[in-house]
Amino acid sequence: MKIRVCVPIGAVLFLILAFCVWYSIAGNYGYAALAGTYTFRDKAETCTLYLRADRTFEQELVHSGETQKSEGNWYRYGESHVSFSNKFLKLSGEEVNAEGEAHGEFEKVIGIFPTLVLAPIPNGPKFHKRLFSWN
Repeated sequence: MKIRVCVPIGAVLFLILAFCVWYSIAGNYGYAALAGTYTFRDKAETCTLYLRADRTFEQELVHSGETQKSEGNWYRYGESHVSFSNKFLKLSGEEVNAEGEAHGEFEKVIGIFPTLVLAPIPNGPKFHKRLFSWN
């Protein structure tokens, strides 16, 4: 009789714990959680974006075989929006804000895996975060 009662209670407690862990990851849009290596690939260009937790970025853009590099700052506003300093190299199809800065929004697939969509949202260039980065 005790085993029949303990199994459902244990399952409910496990589900509550799993939800709490998932929510702590899914709801975290802090600099450290979003930092990492993001990649964008299109027919004519590829871009690798290294976001650091100290709010700096490094960008490598390859367009028609020509490589350009830049460094600058990034900052979050609201829950998931982001802007980049004017040193950010513009991608095809990207729109900038009134200050001439690249901007966009972080989204999380299944609430865990971040992607970065640049303006115009939701149809702008989309960067995917590498799960494992060796840089």
